[in-house]
Amino acid sequence: MLFRTLVGVLSLLVSSAYCEVVRYERPSIYDKSAHFSLQVNGTEMYTVSYAGYDYVHLSMDQGHPTEFRIKTLSQGSTIKSYSITPKQLPIKAKVEGNELVWSMEKVHYLIVKIDDLKEFVIVVDPTETNAPKSKGTGIFNVLDYKADNTGKTVTTGIQAAMDAAAKQPGSIVYVPAGLYQIGNLMLRSKTSLYLAGGSVLRFTGKASDYKKLYHKSDLHDGTWWIQTEFDSTDIKVYGRGTIDGNGYNTRQNKYMADLLVPVGTKNFRCDGVLVRDSSFWAVTPIQVEDALFTNLKILDRFDVTQNDGIDVVESTRVTVRRAIAIANDDSFSTKTWPYKTGTTVPYPYQPRPLSDVVFENTVAWTKCYGYKVGQGVHQRQTNVTFRDGTVYAAGVGIGIHHLFGTEKATGVTFQDIDIENLAGSPGGRGTWLAVWVAPGGRGVGPIEDVLIKNIKARDQGHKNGFLQGYNASSKVSGVTFSDVYMLGSTKPATSLKQMNLLNTSYSENINFANSNFEALSCTSIA
Repeated sequence: MLFRTLVGVLSLLVSSAYCEVVRYERPSIYDKSAHFSLQVNGTEMYTVSYAGYDYVHLSMDQGHPTEFRIKTLSQGSTIKSYSITPKQLPIKAKVEGNELVWSMEKVHYLIVKIDDLKEFVIVVDPTETNAPKSKGTGIFNVLDYKADNTGKTVTTGIQAAMDAAAKQPGSIVYVPAGLYQIGNLMLRSKTSLYLAGGSVLRFTGKASDYKKLYHKSDLHDGTWWIQTEFDSTDIKVYGRGTIDGNGYNTRQNKYMADLLVPVGTKNFRCDGVLVRDSSFWAVTPIQVEDALFTNLKILDRFDVTQNDGIDVVESTRVTVRRAIAIANDDSFSTKTWPYKTGTTVPYPYQPRPLSDVVFENTVAWTKCYGYKVGQGVHQRQTNVTFRDGTVYAAGVGIGIHHLFGTEKATGVTFQDIDIENLAGSPGGRGTWLAVWVAPGGRGVGPIEDVLIKNIKARDQGHKNGFLQGYNASSKVSGVTFSDVYMLGSTKPATSLKQMNLLNTSYSENINFANSNFEALSCTSIA
C-alpha cells in the first residue's frame, strides 16, 4: 500500500513537471495541412492548410521544457535543411529522419522552413488565465440568443447578445466553439466579447450582407466589419477564437472590409484572438486613446493586395505587444490619414495627430514594409517606437515613407530588430532601410529625430537604401545610428556606405553613436 502511494505521488510530481498544452479544434471549413503534422508533448495538434503557408495555433504553460515534433508528410526522406524564425531565439533543434524536434520553455510565434516546402507557422500563446465561464451572472452566451453556430445562416444572435449585455455594464458576451457567419457587429461600451478556442466569426464575402461605409478609389466599396461604437470606453475582445475575413473571396466579389476596428473609443483591450484572411486593413485602431493589443495573430494571404496587418491611425497611447502579422502589404504601421482622402469612411472626429505608439516583441512577414511610419502623414506623428522585432521576410525591413501630407514625422525609434530576409521592391525600394520623403500629390513634409539602434541586417536588399528628403523644407534630419550590424559583421557600421545607404539627398545631421566607439557625425547632404 505504501509503495502504491509513493508511486502515485511520484507520478503526480513527474506529470506536474510538464506544461499543460491546449489545442483548438479545427473548424470544418478548414483543411488540415497536407505537408506537416505537429505533436507537442506527444499530443497531436490541429494543423490548418492555408494559402502560401500552413499554420497551427495552441497554448501552453511556461516554465518547463515542452517538446515540439514536426513531421513532414509530403516527403519520406530525411530533412536536409531547416530554419526557425526568429533566428535569434535559443532554440536548438535536431533532425530525426523526417521529423524536426526541439524543446522550449517559453511561448513564441515561430516560422519554420523545411527544405523546399511551404512555411509552417506555429503560433503558441500562454495558457489562458482569465477565460470566463460560459454561463453565469454577467455572461451573455450567444447561443441563448439563437446564434447559429453551424455556419449555415447569417446569424444575428451575436449582435443581439451584445445589445443585451450593453444594458449591464461590465458584462461579457460569450461565443462558444463553432462557425458563425455574421454581418456588421457593433461592440458596445463597457462590454467584452470573448471568443472561445474553436470559435470562428466569418465574413460572408457578400456586399448585400453589410453596410457600405466607404469607397476606396483604386479598389472597391467596403465596410468596417467588427467595430466599436463611437464615444465608447472599456471594450475588450479576447479569447483564443478566430476572426476570419474570408478576404480572397470577398475581393473576388469586388468588396472589402477592415476586420477589427476600434474607433472613437478609449481604454480598448484585445488579447489572444487570431485574425486571418483580410480583404483590406486587418486591424485598424482609428482615433483611439489608450489601447493595448497582446498575443495578437494576424495571418493574411499573399494573393490579396492592400491587406495590411495592423495600422494605427490618428491614435494616442497605443501598444501592440507580442504579435505576429503576415500580409501581402505592410505588417505593422502608423498613419494619419483623413477619411476624405481616397475613401469616404466616416471617422468620428476631426483629423487628429498620432503619438505615443509602441510595437514590441513582434514578428513581421510581408512583401512590403515590415515596420513603417506612413504613407499618410497628414497630421503630425510623434513618438512611434518599434522594438524587439523580427522581420522574417519583407520588401523593406524598416522605414518611414512620407508620401501623403505636409505634417512632420518626428521622434521615431527602430530598436532591437533582426532583419532576416529581404525580397521584392515595393515602390522601387527593396532595402533594409527606407526613410524618405516623396511627392504623392498631397504635399510633402519633413522627417526629424529618428533613432535606429541595435539592428541586425542579415540581408541588405537588392536596392540601395534611402535616407532622402525631397527639398530644402522637407528634409530628413537628426538621424542617429547606434550599433547597426550589416551582413553578419561583428562590428557596427560607422558610415552610410557600410550600410548601403547611398540615396541621401536633402538629409542632414546624421550621427553615429555606437557602443564603445567614438561618436561620429556626417555633414549635410543636399
